[in-house]
Parts: sequence; structure tokens; C-alpha cells
Amino acid sequence: MRLSKNVVVFAILLMFFPSCKENSTYKAAIHSTTKNNTAEVDEKQAYINKYNMYVAIWNNVSPRVERSYSALYNTINDKTGMPLKTQENYFIPTIPDADVIKKLEENYKNQPIIDELDNIAPIIISSYKALQQPLQELSDYYKLGTYKDDDLQTASQRYLKVRKPIKDFMKVNAQLGAAVQEIDSRLALEALDAYKANNQLLLYNKGMIINSIKKHSNLLYQIDYDAYDRLDLEAYESNLKDVVTYYTEFKKLATDKNRLKTEMHISRPSPFIIYYRDIDNYIKESRSLKALIENPKDYNKMKSLVEKMGLQFAASSHKKVTDAAERVINSSNNLN
Repeated sequence: MRLSKNVVVFAILLMFFPSCKENSTYKAAIHSTTKNNTAEVDEKQAYINKYNMYVAIWNNVSPRVERSYSALYNTINDKTGMPLKTQENYFIPTIPDADVIKKLEENYKNQPIIDELDNIAPIIISSYKALQQPLQELSDYYKLGTYKDDDLQTASQRYLKVRKPIKDFMKVNAQLGAAVQEIDSRLALEALDAYKANNQLLLYNKGMIINSIKKHSNLLYQIDYDAYDRLDLEAYESNLKDVVTYYTEFKKLATDKNRLKTEMHISRPSPFIIYYRDIDNYIKESRSLKALIENPKDYNKMKSLVEKMGLQFAASSHKKVTDAAERVINSSNNLN
């Protein structure tokens, strides 16, 4: 299953200068420290700006290709290139020109170098560009009914033009996802350390809410509805308590108007309405899933329902929790 696609997009990693008294004794030291700190901020900002190009690929381009790949997997026989079954209508999604791909192509060689990402950039770019035209042609072939005109004589040939570039992209996409997630975690921890050191506790707790939610929900991306017994419920409950702890502290700190304005440039708490609602829903869905797992009778009923009608009809599931997690991450990003 795909890693969570919503990673935090860092607009800036705030760095704070130590406060010094403005008197003759400290002036030279202040000037030197400020220059060094400014250079450090500029360097980190350049790193984050470049990293965010890859985040944009992961959040906006990767899902489109994955959608096309999934449609092909469920429509076309990978070995023969022919439809798996006769259908009234065939739908194979295409991928558009992507500005973020063009931006990556123009900038991935620039400083600073991010080895784990820059090394795979050429494959991301080339496989995406190589995929666009043949995928469009294959999609049109079925959508416009051309396959009827030639009685599927060119179906296999058309599919084979798509197979290599889409598989190349999917392979490098897995590397992209792993690298982005790892860097995302590291940058988040650096930012959290800076917030805490500078008494920016509102931003610290906001970051820790996301950090705790990711830690809590991470295992749910790797499990299916009939394997909940594999979950470590003790760790699950412990991580959820962390979410609640940081959330409670954030709400308390958000009543401090001065702190709210200084740290987040917000003069009133109304922007938090959606944010709070999403966190409340995440906690509710998480607790509902735990209650389901702990009740064998209800869990067996749920599995039977899913097998007959699909996961979307389950009142509680891991998917409801991960969907709720991604809504919290989105609403948290929107507060930046």
C-alpha cells in the first residue's frame, strides 16, 4: 500500500537568533553572529526549496501515474497486452503536462545537492515524459473505440509502448516516496527542536500533533482489514495518548492571544475550527477501530460485510483512520 502522500510542505524552516543586549560590548559579536546565522538560514531555505520540488512530485504527480497504473493492471493483461475481459467501455486515465516535472528538470542539478533525490531525478523526468504520449494513444484507442475498427490487432503493440516507462516510473516512485518521507521526518524534528528551544510552544505542539499522528497511523498503511490482530494495540493506544496530550496542550496555548499572534500571526482562534474538527475526528476513528478489534463478534461481522460489499461500508476500519490522518495533515498545512 502506498505511503501517506501528505508530507509537510516546508515553506520555511524558522531559525532564531540569540537575543543579545545592544551595547558597545556586544556590537561586534552581534554583527558576526547575525551574518553567520543569516547564511545558515539562507542555506537551509535553499535546501527546503529544492526538497519541496520533490514533495510536489510525490503529492501531485505520483498519484496520477499510480491511478493510470492501477487502471492498466485491472484492464490489460501485462504479458499479452490484450484486455483481460471484454467490456462495454474501457477507461485508462492519462497524465498531463506537469509544471513540477518541468521545474524539476530545470533545477535538479542546482545547489544544494540532495543525493538521495537528485540521483533519481533523471529517471523521474525521463520515464514521465516517455509515458505521456503512448499512454494518451492507448487511452484514446479504447475510449474512441478504435480497438473495434482493427479488431484489437494493434492492442498489444500499443500497450508494450506504455509498459516500460510506466514500470520505470513506478519503480523510481517507490524510491522517491521513501526518500521524501525520511527527509520530511528529519526536517520536522529539526524544526521542532528549534521551536522548543525558542519557547515557541504553540508551533512545537502543532508539530508534535502531526509527528504523533504519523507515528500512530504509520502501521495502518501496511495492513488490511482482515489482519488487525497483528496490530500492537498497546503501542497503538500509547501513540494515540501522545496525540491527545499535544492536542490538549495546543488548544490551551491557543487561548493566549499574544502567543497566537507572535507565533502564527493569527489574531483569533477561528482558523482552527476545521483543524480541531479534523483532529477530533481522527481521535474518534482511532478509538472506534481499537474498540472494533477488541470485540471479536463485531470484528467478524465487519469482515463479513467488507467481503460482501467493500471496505467503504465498514463503520470502522484502518482506512477511515488513515483518511482522517491525511485530513489533519492537510488542515495543519493550511494553517501555515
